[in-house]
Order: sequence, then structure tokens, then C-alpha cells
Amino acid sequence: MSTPQYGIDALHFALPRLSLPIGALAEARGIEADKLRFGLGLESMAVCDTDEDVVTLGAEAAWNLLKSAGVKPEELGRIYLGTESSVDAAKPSATYIHGLLEQRWAAEFGPRALAHCDALDMTFACVGGVDALHNSLDWVRAGKGRKALVVASDVAKYAPGSPGEYTQGAGAVAMLVTESPRILAIDTDFAVAVESVSDFFKPRRSFSKRALLQEAAALLGATLSDEEAEARVAQATEGFWGTPEEHIEQFLEHPIFDGPYSNDCYVGRVSEALHAYQKLSGHLVLRDWEAMVFHLPYAFQGRRMWAEIALELVRQADRLQEIETAVGQTEEEVGGASYLAKLWSKTPHYKAYVKAFIAPGERASQQIGNMYTGSIFMALLSTLIDARIQQLDITGRRIGFLSYGSGSKSKVFSGVVQPNYLDHLEGVRPFDHLERRTQIDFATYEKLHQRALATPVSSPTGAVLQHIGTEGVQYGYRTYGIA
Repeated sequence: MSTPQYGIDALHFALPRLSLPIGALAEARGIEADKLRFGLGLESMAVCDTDEDVVTLGAEAAWNLLKSAGVKPEELGRIYLGTESSVDAAKPSATYIHGLLEQRWAAEFGPRALAHCDALDMTFACVGGVDALHNSLDWVRAGKGRKALVVASDVAKYAPGSPGEYTQGAGAVAMLVTESPRILAIDTDFAVAVESVSDFFKPRRSFSKRALLQEAAALLGATLSDEEAEARVAQATEGFWGTPEEHIEQFLEHPIFDGPYSNDCYVGRVSEALHAYQKLSGHLVLRDWEAMVFHLPYAFQGRRMWAEIALELVRQADRLQEIETAVGQTEEEVGGASYLAKLWSKTPHYKAYVKAFIAPGERASQQIGNMYTGSIFMALLSTLIDARIQQLDITGRRIGFLSYGSGSKSKVFSGVVQPNYLDHLEGVRPFDHLERRTQIDFATYEKLHQRALATPVSSPTGAVLQHIGTEGVQYGYRTYGIA
């Protein structure tokens, strides 16, 4: 009797309706465009319209999957969302997605069709979607005939002019997790590496009301003493100034980050998890993996990191001479492992490896930008669809996943492509969607980034943000609907 397999039975996506050419951003910011195109692999970035956010993207990806796979509401036991862009600090964004799916199904199945379907957010920076997947795999394995909907949805937004701005993007990937999956059977063993670091975080900053009022007065050309400001704040009973706390907390959508340090953490955690994976699974990466998908903060992150990460694997396999031959010098002659890795990454030997094992997963990211939790799963989808475009049969191949979330954690695992997988991806065409997006100029991008526009730039479709409450107990509550 064969051992049951579990994994991804259906796969779909959703992306914003708008895009900004990377050249337009480069010109406006005084950056050499070729450095972004050829150094980082960036061609354009996905940009959310005024009525799009993490919920609408996640709901569209989920609905696209459920519709194409013919899933009925009673078949779903859970909806788990991986995100770091949640729209509420208490109410899970997964519940909004849950509600939008009920709206879609209401005409056929009546209201509350998902009343007994669990919903939850999972957050750990960019690895939260992988956490949602692994948690749901455990749940599916623990029962019989269970189906879980896993959604990875995010909006990557950085401060204007920051070194992260040109990596921005947005999008969602949805996965149906089942027994006997038809797309990817995920191997049982996965490895994790965690270290608490400050490479990237979204802080809550505190400001005293008195100081804020004094700053506001100064903008109007007036001066308030500490005593006057405190007295005026004490008199306020409504609105912003009427909150009971003496301090106001500011939550920043865009992160505080240290790029070089975060790269070091990425390499460190992935390397630790990778070595643990080989011990746990018995798989040797250089022997058993036939493709790799990475978390991609920018399209070429994986290929730029892999030379350093892989060198130790090459050494353990007693194949270091291959690298030294490709470079034309020994490790000792070049001054150590890090220098050897850099020189190897520039050789035809390494570039051929990238083309075969890594590049197919980069292609969608080049047009989208960073999707945070959805990035690694879009790399999977890109790899699978690229094989269809190239007319390659990758059935039976083992794909390695190298995920990373700042803060920091890596999970490394693998899965095997199933027979006839393309039959179940027939309507899943991300590259077609990318060609149909509405291209915007830099001025429009800036207004959207600053939330200076009140109406959508493009025609609304599917799930949309309709309204954010402005008074009473609905103040700040988000209402979504179907356009």
C-alpha cells in the first residue's frame, strides 16, 4: 500500500490592475535604470489602485482558484492567510476574504455558506505564507478528505526615495491543499532556522499629544507653550485629540530596514535551514533538486545569494574543484570562500546553472516586484508556467523551496511535480495578465503612494474596497464588495 501524499492540488493568483515601468521610477529618482534592470532583474512593479489592497488581492486569488477548480463551500475546512500587510490589528484579514467568498457564493448556496470554515492570519514577515501552508498540511494529514485554502497576499510599500522603493510590488497566490494533490506533492520533512534580529520591521512609534499640537501650531505660524498645549489637549473630548491616551501611536506601512544586514540574515538563515533539511530528509540538494524557488525581494535575489550559500554544499560533495576550474583559481589563491563565490557567480558555469535551476522562477517577479509572502509561490507558479511555454516536461522533478522572512526565519522544503499537472493549470496565465495591466506614469504612482487620489485610476473588477468608516463604531472599518 502506497504512502498517502499531500500538497498543492490547485493554484491561482491575483495581481493589481496597474503597473509602473521601472525606468520611470529610475528617471524620477536619479537612478541608473540599467542597474535595476540588469543588476536586480527589475522591469516593472505592480501598483495597487485606490480600491485594491491585501484583502481584495487575496479574495480574487482565492475566487479564481475555487472557480477554476470547481470547489464547493462545504468542501473547505479552513482559509489561512499569510500576510504582513493586514488591514486591522485584531480582526484577521482572512475574515474579510471569507466574507467576500460568501458574497460570491450567496446566489448559488445561500448566505453564510462558509459559516463552519475556519479563518486565520499567520504573520512572520515574508515567510508567513509558508507557515500557513505547513500548518494547513498538518491539518489535512490529520483527517480524511480535508481541503484547506491557503492564501499568501501582500502589498510591499516602502518610503519614497528609500533603497527599497524600486523593489515594491503586490499580489496574491492561492493554493488548495489536499490529499493526493494534482500539482505538487510536498515532501514530509522541512527544516527551519530562526534568530531574533532587527533587519526589517514595521514599528509602532509613540508621540506625545502635546508635542504634536505644538508642531501643528508651528506649521500655522503660531507658538504654544507646554502649559498651553497641555491645557488644550485636556479640553479635547472628540476625534484625534479626544482619545484617552497621552500619546498617539503611529504605525508605518513601510518598513525600517537595513538592506546589507538583511541580505546577510537571508544567507545565514537559509544556509542553516538548508543544512538541517539535508539531514532531516536525506535529500542532497545538488543531487536531488531539479529546480529551485526562492523568496524574491527582487527578481535576482536568489541567484545573487545562491553562489555563497551553495559553496559549502559543493565542498561537502567534494566538488570544489569544479568551481575552482570554472574560476581558474583555487580558493586559497583568491583569498577565501566569499571571494571564490563572487568570482564563480560571474562565470559561464554559474550562469548556466542559474538558467537551468533558478531563472524560470524569476520571470514573473521581474514584472511584479516584491510580493512578500506571495513571492516564493509566484516563483513556483512562474516555474510551472514557464515549463509550459518552453514545452518542457518537468513531471516528477523535485523543486526546492528556500523561503525567508525578516526578523528572522527560513524554512527549506521540497515537493515533486505531479503527472498531468498542466491540465490543472490550464486557465492560470500570469504572463497574459501582466501584459494586460494599465501602465501609469510616475506622477500617478506618487499620488497613489501618498493616498492622494479618491477614485480608482482603472476600471474596478472583482473584489474591491468600497468604503472605510468615518464615524461612530464603524470608524475605520473596511467594507468590501464585488464590482
